[in-house]
Amino acid sequence: MRRKTLYKAKYVIKVDGIKPSLNKSWIVNNPHIKIKTTSVFDNRTGEFWTEEQINERGIKFFLNISDLKETLNWNLNGNSNKYQFKWLKSGKETTEGIAFVFE
Repeated sequence: MRRKTLYKAKYVIKVDGIKPSLNKSWIVNNPHIKIKTTSVFDNRTGEFWTEEQINERGIKFFLNISDLKETLNWNLNGNSNKYQFKWLKSGKETTEGIAFVFE
């Protein structure tokens, strides 16, 4: 997908990829989880989802990039052909990424 079409995304989902050395409490309890949703922006309404809405849709935690793609497409009524993911920046503890789900 071209950058010019990214503004047409139905949902913009921001995630954090967890580095193996990170020792956060939610990772210690679930060592297989590698990605966590930090925010979901609904482009149709122009609003960010609450934590409750994210949890209701089951898109809070993911095992890997493949799990992220399949879960977002399944739970947000997307199509795997209408999905794009990009890693943005990397820090000491996490790497930020952003997923776009199109109609």
